[in-house]
Amino acid sequence: MKRTWLRSYPQAGRVVSADELGVPVGEAEGVIDVDIVAKGDVSREERAHAAERLASLDACVPVPVLGARVMLRHERNPRLELPSRAEAELNVKGRVVCGRVAAGTIPQAIDELARNLERQLEEFGERRLQLLRTAPSRSAGEWRHGTWSAPRPPYFPRPAEERELIRRKTFALEPLEPLQAVAEMLDLDHAFYLFEDAQTGTDAVVYRRDDGRIGLIEPAGTHVSQPADGPVRETSRFRVPIALEVAISEMNALSHRFMFFTDADTGRGNIIYMRYDGHYGLIEPA
Repeated sequence: MKRTWLRSYPQAGRVVSADELGVPVGEAEGVIDVDIVAKGDVSREERAHAAERLASLDACVPVPVLGARVMLRHERNPRLELPSRAEAELNVKGRVVCGRVAAGTIPQAIDELARNLERQLEEFGERRLQLLRTAPSRSAGEWRHGTWSAPRPPYFPRPAEERELIRRKTFALEPLEPLQAVAEMLDLDHAFYLFEDAQTGTDAVVYRRDDGRIGLIEPAGTHVSQPADGPVRETSRFRVPIALEVAISEMNALSHRFMFFTDADTGRGNIIYMRYDGHYGLIEPA
């Protein structure tokens, strides 16, 4: 028998076993080690419920799920329609599969997160094979196994004059083919994914379009033929590099969910995006 452990960080790092929380312990083949991080008003029973729901997800995928990290957060803000959030990262044989949802209560968020992850894991293997397939009947930008996505958590309607850039993320980008970048985005359950396009050598972003297809935004002046089975290629709205302050001003005026631009200081592609709390985050290459 394999024991499932919860590391409940709000309790001064104390490690709490699944037995203590009343979580059934299954056979080794059907149990995932789950780390729970709880923030805000999250009860012991709710943490146990998360461990139980997430611990059996390896039955949905033919390769081992080596572990799961779950974050549960409940905001005490009466202005939030969906104050409870659940996020998870699964280590699927060295690959990361992510999910995030918002709901009215923590148990609702946990159940919805588990259902979303079940669907993602069932499609995980097919997405890997999709990179090797040719489907001439597909229309441009259609992604056969990636058109479904979980409803995105709502953004807090913060007035533009109150918004601030409160988080910056820096990543070392590796050259990827556009379809590889799409697979990374879907596995991570992101709405967009910044990468270095191996076909052009420039920074670009793939994203989920409102029509259910996959788009690829690249800097102005990039000329690459449009393959029938690839993302829909689009050009950045900015013809020249701009300063971060200009990008923030544009976001304040348009309230887009994200915006791709070339930074005037670095010459690299950046993404400024709307966080769930109504503030901004920035993603930039190292």
